[in-house]
Amino acid sequence: MGSCPYLGCMSTFHALSLIACTLPVLVAGQSCTYDYVTRQFDVRVESDVFYGTAVRYDGGVDSLRMNIFKPVGDDVLARPVIVAIHGGAFIGGHRNEMNTICSWYAERGYVAVTVSYRLGFHPPALLPNPYAYDQAEVIRAAYRAQQDVKGAIRYLRGRSGTDSSDVANISVMGVSAGGITALHVAYATDEAEKPVSCEATGAVNQFLAQYPRPDLGPVNGDLHVGVDATVNACVSYFGGILDTAMIGSADDPALFTYHQTGDPVVGCGHQQGLWGMPLGIGGNYPWLFGSCAMDPYVGSLGFSDMRYEFHPYTGNAHDIHDLPLVDGWAAEFLARQFCSPITGLAIAGSAPEPLVFPNPASDRINVTVPAPALSQLILHALDGRIVARATGGSMAVEQLDAGHYLLDIRTEAGHWTRPVVISR
Repeated sequence: MGSCPYLGCMSTFHALSLIACTLPVLVAGQSCTYDYVTRQFDVRVESDVFYGTAVRYDGGVDSLRMNIFKPVGDDVLARPVIVAIHGGAFIGGHRNEMNTICSWYAERGYVAVTVSYRLGFHPPALLPNPYAYDQAEVIRAAYRAQQDVKGAIRYLRGRSGTDSSDVANISVMGVSAGGITALHVAYATDEAEKPVSCEATGAVNQFLAQYPRPDLGPVNGDLHVGVDATVNACVSYFGGILDTAMIGSADDPALFTYHQTGDPVVGCGHQQGLWGMPLGIGGNYPWLFGSCAMDPYVGSLGFSDMRYEFHPYTGNAHDIHDLPLVDGWAAEFLARQFCSPITGLAIAGSAPEPLVFPNPASDRINVTVPAPALSQLILHALDGRIVARATGGSMAVEQLDAGHYLLDIRTEAGHWTRPVVISR
């Protein structure tokens, strides 16, 4: 369970589609008038929103800010929230690098937020970053990022009325160093999981200068204390975790991971950070469990396929090979954590379930709903694009490429989303 070779990643959709008509309708906790996969809304942005201050690695103080993207015209009073975290090896990058993906999620109906966090750590004497003074410096930088993002989550919960957001439905997403941060935000919640390096430790000595390294405080940080910082789901794009034991059970936040198997920066296996970089750059970096190394452990915990997906891709880049495609997978995964689109989502819990046939289909998809009459069918590509519409109980698909799609079924009695396969 859990592992999904790239070329066969949609096999789960196929299997579920064949048994969907035997599954009960799940009544969603979230209002699921919208599917939260289709990009359909206009977006408004609040930029440079201040959420707190924190002490940097060098003793200075950072003002922490976020950009908040919200849909226009959705009329939802409790929107799901996603917090996006940029990469940059904990020494660079900027929250604006995640603006595009936040805009995509706001178009889907989310409150989508990209956050800044404290950056920087001491290099060795005579060498620049990304060289690190020692492993403790990198671990402490990641820990500060974790604390800041948890503070941002608490801040967002405190302003839920302003954003019309659902305080019980917050997910976190990150790329690279942001993926590392996202994993630790989601799963490092116990003080016993605080790395020894983040307690008071030996100073950094560079020639005649000495830089103290005091205790960094609690794992959850000290911004906006008294508010919950937990999340429901985590999306990690080529991230890693210091210790898989931080993921304690199948009741922990749902997890979606993507990784290229030969990633030379954050390894997909159990590897030292920057393991593939030349000139010994990664010599003082900590070891991390990448997505490939996490997979068997997470599978052993008993996560269901609905709550855990790993998408490996055979490649050696520190990147996403096809962003619209992988983003579509992640969007569908996150939506089913609160709307259960695979097994069906209902506005009226007693509404009869539709039957979709044939599935796979080659030229036409048919849908039956006993009563009342079917009103609308909308077919989406996995990147959220609407590729076909129909009224009544049938849709022509012979003009579409073979592949996997999501069929939105809207009637007077209910609203469901079903996976469908088009074959040639």
